[in-house]
Amino acid sequence: MADRADFYFRQRVTEAELDLAFALLEKADRDLAADLNIYGIVAGAVPAPHSPVPDLTVDLTAPGRAYDNLGQRMFFGTGQTVDCAVDLVGIPTDVATVGNERWLGIFLRFKRQLSDPRTDGNSQQVFFRRDESFELVVRQAPEGAIGVAPKPALQADELLVCDVRRRPGQTQILVADIDTSRRQAFIFAQGTSVAVTIGTWSILQPLAATVQAAFDETDAELRDHFTAVARRHAASAIDYTSHGFVGAGNVQAAVDELIDDLATGAVGSSGATRVGVDAAAGAPNALPAGSVKSQLAQLLGFLNTHVSAPTGAHNAAAIAATPHNNVAATNVQSQLQEIVTDLVATSAAAPGAGLVGVDAIAGAPTAIAAGTLRAALVTLLGSLNGHVNQAAGAHAASAISVADAGNNLNAANVETALAEVLDAYEGDHFRGNEANPGQHRTIRQPNLGGTKALLWDAQGNGGIGARLRVYADSDNIWFTLNASWNGSAWARDSTSYFAGGFRFSRLDFEFMHEDSFAATFTTWTRRWVLPMSSTVNSAFELTGSVQETGRLGLEWTNADTSLHTLALGGAVTFRNRFPAAPSSITLTPSSVGGGFSGNPSTFSVDRDGFGFFSFQSMAGLQNMYWFGRYTAVA
Repeated sequence: MADRADFYFRQRVTEAELDLAFALLEKADRDLAADLNIYGIVAGAVPAPHSPVPDLTVDLTAPGRAYDNLGQRMFFGTGQTVDCAVDLVGIPTDVATVGNERWLGIFLRFKRQLSDPRTDGNSQQVFFRRDESFELVVRQAPEGAIGVAPKPALQADELLVCDVRRRPGQTQILVADIDTSRRQAFIFAQGTSVAVTIGTWSILQPLAATVQAAFDETDAELRDHFTAVARRHAASAIDYTSHGFVGAGNVQAAVDELIDDLATGAVGSSGATRVGVDAAAGAPNALPAGSVKSQLAQLLGFLNTHVSAPTGAHNAAAIAATPHNNVAATNVQSQLQEIVTDLVATSAAAPGAGLVGVDAIAGAPTAIAAGTLRAALVTLLGSLNGHVNQAAGAHAASAISVADAGNNLNAANVETALAEVLDAYEGDHFRGNEANPGQHRTIRQPNLGGTKALLWDAQGNGGIGARLRVYADSDNIWFTLNASWNGSAWARDSTSYFAGGFRFSRLDFEFMHEDSFAATFTTWTRRWVLPMSSTVNSAFELTGSVQETGRLGLEWTNADTSLHTLALGGAVTFRNRFPAAPSSITLTPSSVGGGFSGNPSTFSVDRDGFGFFSFQSMAGLQNMYWFGRYTAVA
């Protein structure tokens, strides 16, 4: 209850007595707030760098509510911008010495807003209305070395909103320069004054049965756990998501499995098959990227090939050879050259075929006697000429048998085999006597296997950056430009161009874009997915960097004849669903009228849109509007 003044019959009440009565009521309200420990910033007044372009000012969100130590209430309904270039008495806050910094304090303090001027009986002007209001002041501390510069002292009749750091040559205040660790936010009750029941607790054993002691004990337990002093998890108690060839479900089992898998020498699944290795250039032999096992196998093959020397193990000129028969040279290189020269000779006196022997070959009606290859060729030529010189059509195609009819052919002779081949070709192609000869009718393909089967590869005349490919897997059809699937990642044909494509399936439809210019990539930079089978399927869902712009507006009228603070708001729905709530939303005015102050504020921001509102003081019958654009970035 309040202290009272008892006015009496026929009392001539003075100005001071009337003021005292109201002051006693006001004091009672403030005493109540002070007794209940209602002290600090209750809501709003959250600091952020100035938007849209940071400078040496700080923006505070609205609405803001606070109570000081005396129980005096402060409120502001619109966002505030605080100039940190000078302090409350106009002294600049610049830092003059390189290597130093200076801390500023933004304080909120109570003041009265004087209005409704009137003239009293002494012809003096007084203000009849003295409304509760607020004032934002900037106090600066002395500059000092980075890390040790002091912060402004707290004020008994003011509330600290935040500390702001100034640096030499600074032109912008950014998020890293704003410190809210000392912010005097509203606290309803101290933790040491709130009791807890600890009788049934099995882990925490606080020194006292209070919230503060319980928090202190919790912090100690977490510190021991995070610093590995105590309360450490056993490896078998830490979950592990199966990956690659490790199928275990916890860290202990995963490490054991990894060691066993790498140490095993089992055929087909040895440790070497699980260790990857990049490509190794070399000449004449090189190793492609793969596993240690595959490269060891290739090295073994190269070595065996060299040792068995089927091809150039050593320079042939360095290998000695004994002259033999008609070969007179003394090294392998010269002897081979001499043999080749002798074998390719075409002179009638000493042809190469005359140096190659052949044993007797039986046959009927023609046989070849033992002798030289030239003599055998002469015999064959005579028999062939005799055959060709017979009457037209020595053999009918139906009389020529097909020895290996099992190779996809059922025919036993040339005539039926050709008919079978033509039937197979004609099924999917136009014949020569039809329109479009040689072109495809229908392209039929079997199951090609693999993670993504290549169905179509076309470069056309679009250049390397426009190479088109079509892939298929068990669920999707992929159309890509400047990107091919290598079995585990997408490989760019040219790193000078973007990659793009689209995918459709029985469940969804997706556009893809990749602009990192990396030679290979597994994730597309931006993706637009239309989830056709999902419950929510009215818009594309975006992945990657997103920026959207749109329009919004507010317009309203104070229908009363008196001054009022009015609130108005609305909502915006994005054209596409963002991957998450946008990291920033910037409002830019296009047309403002009627004395509109500032920009609307945003709230309830999520991946589908956001709300906006504004509080404005409007004179009677005044009309006010704000129309502009938003830019949302994720």
